[in-house]
Amino acid sequence: MEKIGHRGAKGHVAENTIASIDCAIKLGVDAVEVDVHICKTGELVVIHDSTINRTTTGKGKVNKLPYNKLKELRTEGYVIPTLNEVIEYCSNKCKIHIELKGKGTAIKVANLVEEAVASGNWAYNQLLVSSFKYSRLKKIKKQYPKIRLGIIAQKRHNKALKHALKNGYESVYLYHKRISPYLVRIAKLKKLEIYAWTVNESSAIRKMNKLGVRGVISDFPDKL
Repeated sequence: MEKIGHRGAKGHVAENTIASIDCAIKLGVDAVEVDVHICKTGELVVIHDSTINRTTTGKGKVNKLPYNKLKELRTEGYVIPTLNEVIEYCSNKCKIHIELKGKGTAIKVANLVEEAVASGNWAYNQLLVSSFKYSRLKKIKKQYPKIRLGIIAQKRHNKALKHALKNGYESVYLYHKRISPYLVRIAKLKKLEIYAWTVNESSAIRKMNKLGVRGVISDFPDKL
């Protein structure tokens, strides 16, 4: 079972920061999961919400602010990193699951993945791209068929599996409370990987391990 730190180690250090990612790595994760938006000046920034209100000292929409302004803000004392900075930091340390949050992120993220693989420091199975939005994944699949893609679903898990199989995606990210033994069996038969999110209770983690999912995403990587 792959151990994946949610937004780094969200339960211990401010989410989606280099410090949180570093914490997750020190806790022995196989991978970290991060979220990306595009800011006004075109940089891919690692932040969950479409606004900076909840997680930073400022207010406003991410896509309306230039990166030089975003960099001045703090998330519990930490700077908002770019996806490029996260990829550089994680090189030779752990895999990265990249969730496409904002509009226009698909091709920009795909380009960055391709550059990372071309550099020789990364492989396609170390930089995985996911989204709730099917259209974003389709854009990447059409232009960059080697990039590993996954659909995220909170409900309608059967639909997510069918869509992933139909479009040749490698994985699905499913809400852990709705993952059944049947779903796992079908996925394994079809060679589709299941990642369970967001699993924080020890009993739920044990259940996911027993079911045989490919990986578990948790705010508390030390529990995995």
